[in-house]
Amino acid sequence: MSFRTKIIILILLVSLVPYTVIMIYAGKTLREEYYNNTQQEMTTQLSLSVNRIEQYLENLRRDMVFITHLDIMNDIYSKDVDRRISNLLTEKRQDLNLEGDFSLVDTSGLIIASSNPNKIFTKTKVVPFFSITITSSFDQSTLGYLMLEFSLKNITKFFENSQQRHYYIILNNETPLYKTDSYTHEMHVSEFLQTKPNIKIILEQDRDVFLQLLKRYEYSFAITLLLGALSISLIAFYFIDKLIRPVIELSSLVKEITQTQNYSQTIIIKGKDEISTLAKAFDKMLHGIDKALRQNKELNTEIEETQREVVFTMGAIGESRSKETGNHVKRVADYSKLLALFYGLSEHEAEMLKQASPMHDIGKVAIADAILNKPGRFIPEEFEIMKKHVELGYEMLKHSERSLLKTAAIVAHEHHEKWDGSGYPRGLKEEEIHIYGRITALADVFDALGSERVYKKAWDDERIFSLFHEEKGKHFEPRLVELFFEHLDDFIAIRDKFKD
Repeated sequence: MSFRTKIIILILLVSLVPYTVIMIYAGKTLREEYYNNTQQEMTTQLSLSVNRIEQYLENLRRDMVFITHLDIMNDIYSKDVDRRISNLLTEKRQDLNLEGDFSLVDTSGLIIASSNPNKIFTKTKVVPFFSITITSSFDQSTLGYLMLEFSLKNITKFFENSQQRHYYIILNNETPLYKTDSYTHEMHVSEFLQTKPNIKIILEQDRDVFLQLLKRYEYSFAITLLLGALSISLIAFYFIDKLIRPVIELSSLVKEITQTQNYSQTIIIKGKDEISTLAKAFDKMLHGIDKALRQNKELNTEIEETQREVVFTMGAIGESRSKETGNHVKRVADYSKLLALFYGLSEHEAEMLKQASPMHDIGKVAIADAILNKPGRFIPEEFEIMKKHVELGYEMLKHSERSLLKTAAIVAHEHHEKWDGSGYPRGLKEEEIHIYGRITALADVFDALGSERVYKKAWDDERIFSLFHEEKGKHFEPRLVELFFEHLDDFIAIRDKFKD
């Protein structure tokens, strides 16, 4: 960033920060006012709806009380009367367009009349919404109860839902009923029913809806802010240009020299101030800089060549120590990247794993030839030595701060861990194993089984696939095995491309 730009930005900050703070505070105040007004309007709307519901429930209860006082209730055990009561209850349910059933229940809990014929002569099993005691008009004894099994869906007819607002019900502080999934709890008001205090009615609104009223203001605010910034920038540019032009000229000349690498040029700034003195001193330094850069370039070239030789030598040592071919690591690399992408890792992570996975067995360079290339199975002592290659490889790589070598250290350390925890060196299980280690483990085993080694013949595909099915959830993560078989053709194509 140029000196001129820094000065302009400084002036802009000094000028615009107070203005911006004031505008943001004003905007916040306006938002709060709109929010409070909207909350109040929603509260009023909800109260009106709740009042209508309360009136509806009270009328419903009164209708039930009226029915219980009918003379027909004095002889509720007469079969004919029971039938007539059932008809009466059915008509009342139809008149009210009610979802739910009226039932006449005796003192033992047996339903003897109902708007639903299927419930007659069954025991009531639900807690009624309303229960009105039926008493004898002769001796005031309890004859039974008129009960209402009431669906809260009846209440929803009092809800006036829209794209912006939505009502729903919460019963006993549990799961919301009749709630639209697209709505959230961003802005809401609630009220309990007095008739049924366990029922809470909630009215909610998407918070962005009421913020739409502020969009014009926000647009105007942005335009005003930009115009103000532009005006101040133009004024700052005009005055600052005159003040710092010598510095700009010096900067331009230095930039040109750097781009052309022509350090024989001479910088001349007229004047007797500090900037002209600086220019003269800088001019004397040019030739020394030119000499230092030439030496630095030669040194960098030598370092790069040395690095390439070291990497090549390590690769040569690795291949010569183990009898595995170069194509083995190529296949494992491509298998690993493919699995990583199918698993959902990013392209960057997958490519990083592809580059790091060939280093999974780098620790084998420290294992004796007699063990490393032994034909046949290892004895327990030999296997314990062989297992140390994962920790040896990790120790070689873990100290680097390079992301590629950090990834390689993880792969080297964990590619022999198993999903069920029976692997080595640390006995990690499931997601304790890094995804890089889980992926490389499957890729390495797939290629190793299908390749000929000094200690075994190559397996056929049927035997390999059978083992993978057996080791799903044991050696390998189940999802990786599933992805492998889902995209089997892709893995076979890589194997065919890099045949030994």
